[in-house]
Amino acid sequence: MATDRESDDTRTAPEWAVGTATADITPDPADPHHLIGFSARDGTMDGVESTIHARAIALEDRTGRRLVVLSFELLFLFESQREFLERECAQRWDLEPESLFVVPSHTHYGPDYDVHREGLQEEYDRDEELVSSYRESVDRTLLEVVGEALEDLEPASLSYNYAQCAIALNRRRPHEEGIGFDPRPDGPVDHDLPVLTAETDDGTTKAILFGYACHPTVGMSHNEVSGDWPGYAMDHLEESYPEATAIFVIGCAGDQKAYPQGTRELVKQHAQTAATAVERALVTESRPVRGPLKLTADEIALEIENPVDGNERENRDVTDGVGKTVTDHRPYPIQAVGFGTDLTILSLSGEVVAEFSLQLKETLASPLWVAAYANNTGYLPTKRILAEGGYESWQSFEDGLYAPTTEERILTKATALAERVGARRRDA
Repeated sequence: MATDRESDDTRTAPEWAVGTATADITPDPADPHHLIGFSARDGTMDGVESTIHARAIALEDRTGRRLVVLSFELLFLFESQREFLERECAQRWDLEPESLFVVPSHTHYGPDYDVHREGLQEEYDRDEELVSSYRESVDRTLLEVVGEALEDLEPASLSYNYAQCAIALNRRRPHEEGIGFDPRPDGPVDHDLPVLTAETDDGTTKAILFGYACHPTVGMSHNEVSGDWPGYAMDHLEESYPEATAIFVIGCAGDQKAYPQGTRELVKQHAQTAATAVERALVTESRPVRGPLKLTADEIALEIENPVDGNERENRDVTDGVGKTVTDHRPYPIQAVGFGTDLTILSLSGEVVAEFSLQLKETLASPLWVAAYANNTGYLPTKRILAEGGYESWQSFEDGLYAPTTEERILTKATALAERVGARRRDA
């Protein structure tokens, strides 16, 4: 039981302590790395267009509970990588697994680091030693920035702001032959751009966390290392706020793409648009974000279906429930972070399409921030997308499809976890 003096100390302690750290994870231009994200690429990388980074923002509430937002400019967070980070962070800093909020930027212009070949890149003549060496370097750097951010903790206040940004369009356009990989102006999109900032006692902006649902693929399949538009947007914000660390949190971008696309100039143009949207949010009235931190996570089993005859690749368009059977289950982690009753962040796994965030925001009261691409790889389709077919409906597996129950299971569990950390239903 806390003594009266301990209770008084807790009440008078600063609401938050915040620390940040950044490190370069750009590969050596002389090394023959293959970049991953586009199957159309040939050969090794041609060089480095822009540096890529690992960044960390550590938060500690007045009770001593901590959250580390860990960002890195690569394609995915692999399951084995998450397990490694959880284990090391627990041993070194006594961080609970729920205290790690890991956000890969999903850039398609980073080196192959998939030592277990869990990703979607087609086979090529891999230099296994080079891939393994780079992966070890990245994982080592991720731990370094976590430690540095925790050592950098100082009193700060948190604020939430919000704007919108319209660089993304839905990329699933119906054609006679099926679903094309083309812009669809009337398709589902999520243009919300949430922003969480930390200011020190002297008013200095120390950290900027911003989110948006859009693929970082504007440059198309060139062969130079780059963070694409999110990388340039983070760089721009750090130039505008010299004492700040800026982290991009990708949203439910599985079927979202920035248009127009295809040139280096457009990459920088979209980056400027996103950074300006963050700056626009910051001139609106801020909402104070108080503690305490509430952290939870859980895992559900998603059903995998195959046609009864086993010829999955020839049966992509089999009607739901007809001629299919559940053949496997795949674990699906979901994480929730609550900041008192002021803000809830949901972290979904994999390449979640925009309808997931739209439905969650219809169910749960704002401010709700829906992040994605954490903890595993592959597309997560809705029941509608499974029925329509197209790239996002089947790209997660060599054999099998997610069952039509996928959408409901994810939404139900995500809603329950959000409520555990302080979110409220709109109809409550």
